[in-house]
This record gives sequence, C-alpha cells and structure tokens, in this order.
Amino acid sequence: MALVASATMLAALGAAPAQAAEGAQRLTGPGTGDPDVFLTYVGCDALFGAAQPPQSRLNLGPYTSPLGRRSLGLVPASGGTASGPFTRFGSLAALDASVAVASTSGSTGVSYVMAITPDNVPGTAWRGRAALSAPAGSWTTVSTAATSYDWTLVDLATLASLGSSETATPAAFAAGHGDGAGFVVTGFGCDGSPFNIDAVRGAGRTFDWEGTALATGMSVDRTSVDAGQSVSLTGRVSDPGGRVTGDPLVLESRRPGGAWAPVGDLVVSGPGGLSRVDVPVTETTEFRWHRPESQYADEGWSDAVTVTVAEPAAAPEGASKK
Repeated sequence: MALVASATMLAALGAAPAQAAEGAQRLTGPGTGDPDVFLTYVGCDALFGAAQPPQSRLNLGPYTSPLGRRSLGLVPASGGTASGPFTRFGSLAALDASVAVASTSGSTGVSYVMAITPDNVPGTAWRGRAALSAPAGSWTTVSTAATSYDWTLVDLATLASLGSSETATPAAFAAGHGDGAGFVVTGFGCDGSPFNIDAVRGAGRTFDWEGTALATGMSVDRTSVDAGQSVSLTGRVSDPGGRVTGDPLVLESRRPGGAWAPVGDLVVSGPGGLSRVDVPVTETTEFRWHRPESQYADEGWSDAVTVTVAEPAAAPEGASKK
C-alpha cells in the first residue's frame, strides 16, 4: 500500500474525478489501479501527521461480507494510523463516498475531508475531521454523506488552522459555504486493532475484494508402469503472474470413469514450492491434484493424468501350466 504524500493529496483539490465505469471492480490486493479511488494511510491526529503502513491480506468474511465472499484485511503496525480509501470528488454537496468495515474486536478510525469552496481565499482550503468507530460483531458502513465533520479553514502552505470550527455534514457545509471539489480519506485502525474493509464506493466506482485466481498443474514421471511399480506425481500452484505459491495439495485418484477419492493426507510443498508424492499403481488409474479453499483463493483442481498398467503377457498357446 503506497503512501500518498501531502503534495499529491493537495494536488487533488479542485480536480474532478474521471468518468466512472459501470459495475463493481473485483480486486485481489490493496491496489485499485484507479487515480481517483485508492487505499492509503494517514495520521489519526493529523491528516499529514506521522503514519505507518499496515499489512494487508485477503480473508473469507469475516461474518457475511457486504459483496461476494471475501474482504481485505488490514493489520496496523501500531496505533495512531488510520488506513482506508482516498476518494476524489467534484462536488462537496453531492459527496457520498462510503466504506464497509468489520473488526472482531472493534476498531476506531477517522475521516478527513479537504475541499475548496467559493468563500475561501486563494491559498486556503476547508478541512473537515470526524472521529469514527466500528463495533465488533458485524459490518458497519460509513458514509461521508451521513457523517458530521468539524470544519476548519486551513492555510495550504502550513496546514495551520485560520479560525474556529463548525460542525456539519458535507452537504450542509456546502449549502452555507458554496460547492467545491476535493478529496476524502476514511480509515480505521487508530487503536491498533486489525480490521477488514469491503464495498468501497466513491467517484462513481465500487470495489469488491475477492479471491486470487490460482492455477494448479500436474506432472508425472511416467504414464505407463508394470503392476505394483510407483510413479512420482508433482503438483504446482501458481498465481496469475506465474509465481509458484506453494499452496498445499491433496492427491486424488479414480479408476477411469469412477468416483474421485483422496490418496493420503494433505501434501505440504517442498523445495521450489512443489508438492510431490510417490504412489504404487496396481491398475490403470487417473490422478489429479485438489487445491483446498483458502483464505485468499477458491478451491481448484489440476487436469487429470492417466497412468496405464501394462497387461501381463499371455502365455504361449500350448504351454504347460503348473
């Protein structure tokens, strides 16, 4: 998750977001690839204060995810940092960015809005801040449109406050000071507790975190043996970039046309991230690798390979039998 510098955030002031595409975009990591909506981290006490990047991971759930089956888990390095979506907006009056958050222990967070309206002089901007909380036990959706912020005029060069504050929702504030463009950052983890996010909406876009698409391959050292001989079967799991992930696998077998059944226990990967097992074969058998479901990927199977057992040679006609 890349840190967004103060200058980069401030450059978003006054710029409208790009045209949005329809439908939810499925993500498998913290990057959105979108310049108008992306994940970042900021200080809980000050927007551009000290902050540390969290670790991220895909999770099943927790609870029932707002979209799909998975969400993005974020683990703060320590307290004092809020992590979550940055959203650029073109209208403060119509601002309605949102994020769903869940934490099994509860989490505290903060939301910041920076906007330029017709009544602030050049070199200044309005800064809104709101403290947030998400209780344990369920998903909570935080909408900027329904959140009341404490607004203060700030000097853009020093970020120092230039007067007293007032409290209002973005639409109510725009009604009194005029509409304008800017950005909002909404994050959690201020108390250091891990949490999950999903269903990030903003700038006409929706983001849904789901599983990584993995590929499982099978190779065998030989496909024809005498009855009782062993074959060496190797499984390889890779991500869309071709990187071997080392996910554990279960070998399955069947007689041709029969039902699949596991052969032994879960096989943990060895050197090079490959799973390998030697199996004696007494009759012609089909083999495949099963990749069980994990937190970050759905289950899957490799293509099947057939190992043929040679039929014993027939005795010559007329040969004596003993």
